Amino acid sequence: GDADTNASSGEAQAEALGLRTQLETTKAELAQAKEEKQAKQDELMGKLKELANAYTSLQKKNKELSSEVKRQRESTAESKRGAASMLSVLKERVGKEKENVAAVKKHVQAEISKLAPIVNDVLNKHLPLLLAAKEKEKQVFWEKYKKESELRRKLHNLVQELKGNIRVYCRVRPLMRGEEKSCVSFPEDDDIKITNELTGQSKKWTFDKVFQSHTRQQDVFEEVSALVVSCMDGFNVCIFAYGQTGSGKTHSMQGTVEDPGIYMRTFKELFKVMAERKGDWKYELKCSMIEIYNDEIKDLLVDGTIEESKRKKLAIRQGPTGNYVPDLTWRTVNDAAHVQDCLTYGTQNRTVGMTNCNEHSSRSHLILSVQVDAATPNGKTYCSRMHLVDLAGSERLAKSGATGDRAKEAMHINKSLTSLGDVISARAQKNPHVPYRNSTLTYLLQDALGGDSKTLMLLQVNPVDTAFDETQCSLQFAARVNAVEMQTDKKGGK
Repeated sequence: GDADTNASSGEAQAEALGLRTQLETTKAELAQAKEEKQAKQDELMGKLKELANAYTSLQKKNKELSSEVKRQRESTAESKRGAASMLSVLKERVGKEKENVAAVKKHVQAEISKLAPIVNDVLNKHLPLLLAAKEKEKQVFWEKYKKESELRRKLHNLVQELKGNIRVYCRVRPLMRGEEKSCVSFPEDDDIKITNELTGQSKKWTFDKVFQSHTRQQDVFEEVSALVVSCMDGFNVCIFAYGQTGSGKTHSMQGTVEDPGIYMRTFKELFKVMAERKGDWKYELKCSMIEIYNDEIKDLLVDGTIEESKRKKLAIRQGPTGNYVPDLTWRTVNDAAHVQDCLTYGTQNRTVGMTNCNEHSSRSHLILSVQVDAATPNGKTYCSRMHLVDLAGSERLAKSGATGDRAKEAMHINKSLTSLGDVISARAQKNPHVPYRNSTLTYLLQDALGGDSKTLMLLQVNPVDTAFDETQCSLQFAARVNAVEMQTDKKGGK
């Protein structure tokens, strides 16, 4: 029984100890909870004080802003009262100034009325004198201008004569595809030398200008352009391309649409000079285009609707302004585009054949001519012509390999070229008789091959070594031309 009692007593003590422990734990938790509660209360009180202070500050700023707004309103009202007062003063002043302006205007009008008779009297007395003086001054300037214009014409002509009324330029085309060796070299700027490697033969010539194979169309024309001015000044001009077939004559003269030759560049320069002199000089330009085939003249601009059998046979006649061809078609041209139309139309009608030298060899001389009718500021009139000539190939008959009709063509071509050389030689030797009539070509170009006319020969050279003999013949012919010293005959306006 004591054992059970002791056991029960032990359990009670243990339970009491556990309760005491729980009590202590609960007290500790309560104490901690009180501390946390107090900390939160302190934190909330701090924030509450901050809010109270902020509210107090806002009330203070609101009061200050209310006072400032009140002051601004009072100041604005005062400004408005001042502005209204100033506006009233200004209106009063403007009214007075208007009255003053009206008074001044009335006074000025009265003064003008008084002066009008005086001014009219002065004008009636002195204006005719002033106009007469002005007209006299204008006339003096006009006379000076006419003298200067005539002097410019004479000086330009003098420069061209110093360069030579007949001059020879040489242009060497580049090697083409399939052409390997060149027989041409250039010892100096205006020298050309050809060498035959097989025979060791070589020879050098000097001309007025030598264009090497890299020369552009534009560079060639720059040396020609001064002759355009001569034509516009009333002097006859002839530019002809000479050389064997395939040497580049047609390229130099016609060129392409993208890179035009002497033909189109010449006409563009003509129209440029005409535009620059507009108002002082009066011009009318007409062009014709012919070919000389087997020594007969063919009009390339003739109306295509006229049958060949009904066309008149053309021949050269002498007239007051030089040799001419009756019934030849002349078209008035006003711009470069019109000239291009004429070129296109005429070129399609040109005779073309085939030879060993060039499968599309031109078998005739092509002559594009422009006639310039000019009236100068002095009242003088001139009628001048510029002939642009693409000569047929100059190769010898044996070299060309032509037979039949082609051989006949070659004989006529060579005859006319020989006549050209004879004419130039006769002038060089100052022979009393110059055989212009020996060929249709020289007879037609008679006025451009003598006197004060300007003649330019553009020798086209084929550089291929196999063309050495023909190239040598061409250079010798050009050297013969280059030796000519033209006599200058006096020539004035009509």
